[in-house]
Amino acid sequence: MLARPSLAWRLPWMRAQRSVEVRFRTGRTARLRAGQWPLLPSACRLERIGAEYEFLDDAKRVRIDGLTMYSPLWTRDEAAYYREVFLDDVYGIRGRDLSGRVVVDVGAYVGDSAIAFARRGAHVHAFEPAATFCGFIRRNLAANRLAERVTLHEVGLGERDEYVDTRHDRLHLVEGVQYALAHLPPHVELLKLDCEGAEYHLLSDARFLRHLAPRQIRMEYHRGLDPVRAALEEAGYAIEVLRPGAVVGLLSAVKR
Repeated sequence: MLARPSLAWRLPWMRAQRSVEVRFRTGRTARLRAGQWPLLPSACRLERIGAEYEFLDDAKRVRIDGLTMYSPLWTRDEAAYYREVFLDDVYGIRGRDLSGRVVVDVGAYVGDSAIAFARRGAHVHAFEPAATFCGFIRRNLAANRLAERVTLHEVGLGERDEYVDTRHDRLHLVEGVQYALAHLPPHVELLKLDCEGAEYHLLSDARFLRHLAPRQIRMEYHRGLDPVRAALEEAGYAIEVLRPGAVVGLLSAVKR
């Protein structure tokens, strides 16, 4: 991605506050302080998707598809997620009128998909177990003036009530089926699931889909397709695999 790859070797040895212009093969440029050299891979990934970005003292600020998105400095995957949501439209949001409809977003990250749904008029119930990401969801909702359209649930829908410590954060998990029955409205328009394997527990209990009764489901599966396919077909959904994979893949399901 770099027009001058040698810069990647020199950056760690420059004075931390020195500002450096990074030039990419696309012809675009970005400015980093030398002390920000660990962010160079993120700059390359964001450059690859054509996003405008700036590295602040406490966050990455990215401009994409007319939206402003903030994410933690230590994250490495926002470019891939932004590409899926805003450019590849893997959740089928673009051009869709969701006015007055309810969307459930399980696995909200920093709010990218929740904001995309809300921008189309939906009221979104967004679930995120990581405390840091929840802070960025609130920041992104405020930046894009969409806070009134999103209800943030600062929990992950898991198999049991527990807290899990990770390298950068603490996750708050709850037993997902009981929580959904108690806190979510019935008969939603769309259910989005990207919850790192928790989907198997949620779909294994027929009460989950019976209560939400989503007209459409867009989801990523993480431990193989067969159990997901069986649960969805039993609940009366027709399935289209959008991105096949033996272990991880993406599918769309529509109520028959």
